[in-house]
Amino acid sequence: MTRPPHIPPPSIPDLPVDTRVRLEPGEWSHHHRGADVDGYVDIRIVRIDKGITRSDGGHLWVWIRGHDPLCCHWESVPPHSPCIELMARVDVLARHAG
Repeated sequence: MTRPPHIPPPSIPDLPVDTRVRLEPGEWSHHHRGADVDGYVDIRIVRIDKGITRSDGGHLWVWIRGHDPLCCHWESVPPHSPCIELMARVDVLARHAG
């Protein structure tokens, strides 16, 4: 039995905390709140979990966590842990990083 060649991990961009990203349909999936994946989602990134990736549909995906930029920036909203978690396409995140 032959082993497949070792492949280095994919390059996943580093985006600064609070980077605002708009993801269009087909650029994200697996929203924890069950949002409609045929729509867009805005997120202020808190963390990119580079250890949680998948390859699907010819794209590499990574798990990201963040906040809803329309609701979570008001002074009346107490600080809280990330309220949006989803898979996003790495190539889309790279566009925002470049």
